[in-house]
Amino acid sequence: MTDGSGTVLHGIRGVVCDVDGVVHAGDRVFTEAVDALNAWMSSGVGVVFVTNNASRSPEELAARLVDDGVRVRVEQVLTGAMAGAHVVAQQVPSGSAVFVAGSQALAHAISDAGMVLTDDPTEAAAVVQGYAPSMTYQRLHDAARAVTAGAEWVATNRDLTLPTAWGQAPGNGAYVAAVAHATGQEPVVACKPEAAVYEMALERLGCAAPEAVAIGDRLETDIAGANRAGLHSVLVTTGVHGAQDVEQAQADGRAHQRPEHVVASLAELHLA
Repeated sequence: MTDGSGTVLHGIRGVVCDVDGVVHAGDRVFTEAVDALNAWMSSGVGVVFVTNNASRSPEELAARLVDDGVRVRVEQVLTGAMAGAHVVAQQVPSGSAVFVAGSQALAHAISDAGMVLTDDPTEAAAVVQGYAPSMTYQRLHDAARAVTAGAEWVATNRDLTLPTAWGQAPGNGAYVAAVAHATGQEPVVACKPEAAVYEMALERLGCAAPEAVAIGDRLETDIAGANRAGLHSVLVTTGVHGAQDVEQAQADGRAHQRPEHVVASLAELHLA
């Protein structure tokens, strides 16, 4: 693991880049990350933006990245909502009733996957849970009721916090934990660190895992997932975790969360 300026990775054809905490945090934009990403894309390196956040549609997230200054197309975006819908479609037959504890973007993704939305927890064949700023207690209550009744349960992710301009807000994992405590059950997880979203990203990049690098700000999702999927892993310390967290993970024996490289800014990372 390296931790200095001038980190160089050779033979990289594709980048799987996290968004929250890497490109921006709330209204704050990390301009050095934007400049690095644009330079890589201009040089022919493929970039796919993968976020566990299920609150925005691909179009909305692509538009936000463009506002940040990233020269991105909507086809380069994979969201938690997309991954969640993909996994739900593996759990229940097409046309099944699905209860969505999440955003309109997640509901649209479920509909696009061939499922029928329901607000009745007693008729749901599946529950899908993703981050939404508008989440209510009643929605969590009904999700728990559906899970208790036997519905398949999919969570887009289990990130406990969400980076903002002022600090860490409760993330989807905090709400998932509430349903888990209430029901005594655990969900199938769709996004990082699970494999499905990396498989989707590599397919879009058109390269194999050893030819790709995953960049993120969380050890337990971005880095653990990249290591598990066989990608190179880089932690950028502009979001949730920093160099001290890496040292603590190593001391605790969490080798699967150890990144190959740690950088303070994407300006320090060079792809060759």
